[in-house]
Order: sequence, then structure tokens, then C-alpha cells
Amino acid sequence: MLDHCAGSGAFLVKAMANMIKEVGGVNTKEAEDIKQNKLYGIEFDREIFALACANMLIHKDGKTNLEQFDTREKEACKWIKSKNITKVLMNPPYERKYGCKKIVTNVLDNVPAGIKCAFILPDKKLEKDRMHSLLKKHTLDMIIKLPEKLFDAGVTTSVFVFETGKPQKDKKIFACYMEDDGLERVKNQGRHDIKNKWKEIEKYWLEVARTKVDTKYNTHQWIDSKEYLSYQKPQKPFEIYEEDFKKTIIDFILFEEKIDVKEFNEKLLNQVLYKSEYKDGKLMLDVGGENEENKD
Repeated sequence: MLDHCAGSGAFLVKAMANMIKEVGGVNTKEAEDIKQNKLYGIEFDREIFALACANMLIHKDGKTNLEQFDTREKEACKWIKSKNITKVLMNPPYERKYGCKKIVTNVLDNVPAGIKCAFILPDKKLEKDRMHSLLKKHTLDMIIKLPEKLFDAGVTTSVFVFETGKPQKDKKIFACYMEDDGLERVKNQGRHDIKNKWKEIEKYWLEVARTKVDTKYNTHQWIDSKEYLSYQKPQKPFEIYEEDFKKTIIDFILFEEKIDVKEFNEKLLNQVLYKSEYKDGKLMLDVGGENEENKD
């Protein structure tokens, strides 16, 4: 597995833990092979690279396949090509100034054909950065929209899963929306599975990804890549009511008469409330006159 923007190594550490668990634990021969030959990472920032190395050492990996490269340059591309990468999971920097498009392109173009590459990116990133050209060589197979409160920064994200070496052509993109992951925010500690919901939620969404059907929430959709490269949230039907027309007309009249709406509303509220009567346990609202028929 490759993380082309490894940061502190969190994805690699988690991947290592999952893979070792699947092969029967740390004392197996397979576990040693995983540490030596199955985890690859690149990080550009020198200080963060040192942190990633320390993180991997703490988890007894030995930082075997971590390298400090600029992921946008040819040197990183050559290094990727020299490795037998079979999966990619990464969360590249989102801003254009960091070369997000170049990073994604370098990964897709230099890993072997036919493998799955998953990128966590802002929902509309592929469209805004005009990444349709990626589909000339590769297939955007799946989009999983993630919970909207996943990050503090207010950025809403999706997982974009590509298959390398196969042009998109007319193939449609499967998309779904995992609105809730069951995790809750703990003060100063991030989001945690404090109610033990994630295991079942993960199982369900893995099945959705496998079958391409969301039977529980009905969020699945098939997207034409010529139109969109993101999950399309259903739009509420446009509705307009008589009250909307009345409000617009009144607002226009007040504007024509140069009457301040806020001041007018306050005067009207005072007129109705403070000139009304309380009788027989009921508030008799005065809505504009001495005539008793106007009281209700």
C-alpha cells in the first residue's frame, strides 16, 4: 500500500495494524513481510517526514519504505514505479498551490495498471481543478461522500476510487453518501467511536461498495462522467406559496414609501400586543381599530 502524502504516517500505521491482524498477529512470518515489503510512503516536509519515521518506529515497522521526496517531481515518480504497489490510500493537500492535481496524476500514472487508488478530496475538487483529463487513462469507479462534519475546517469531502490504466469512456460512476459514521467529537481529542457504532456501519458500507446498492438509505446513484465528477445531493423541489407573493408585494410597497421594514415591524408588534386586552383567560388581539369585529 502507498500513501504518496504520508504526513505523520497515520494511514500507514492503521493499514499495517489491519493487515497484521488479518494474517494472524505480529508473530507470524507474514507480519514481518508486511512491515518490510507492503507499506510505502512519501512525505515532502522534512520535519513531518521525521515525525512519520518516529511514528512507524514506535509501531515497530522500522520506517523501511518511507522516503522524503517532492511528490510532484520525477524522482518520486521513478521511486513509485520501482515498487510493486497494489493499493493506494491518501489524503493529499487540497489547495492548488500545493499541486493537488499534479500529485494525483503522478500516482495514477506511475503505479501498475489495474489497481485501486483511493483519494480523500473535497467534494467538488475534481470538477473545480478540471481533472476530467484523468479519465482519458484511468477510470473513476466510485465516489463515497463522507459525513459533512468530518473535518473542523468546514470542508466537505468524499473518497474518490480510481482504477488505473483503464480509460473511463462511457462507464458511469457509482456514488453514495455515508451521512453518519457513528463517531462523536471528544473535546481536544478529535472524533471517536465512543458508542461502538463503527463496526456495524463499516460492515454495511463495505457491502454497499461491493454490491453498488444502498438498500438502507437509498443514496446510491450512477453519474455520467461527462456531466459531474462528484456525488449529487438531491435538490428539494422548488415551492412557492401565496404568503411569498404577499410578503414580496408588502416589501415593495414599503420600499416605495421609503418605510424602514424593521421599524415598521416593531411599531406593528407594539400596536397589536400592547393595545390588546386580556379577558376571560384569553388574549384579545387588537389588529387595527375600535370595531369589536377586529378583535379575536
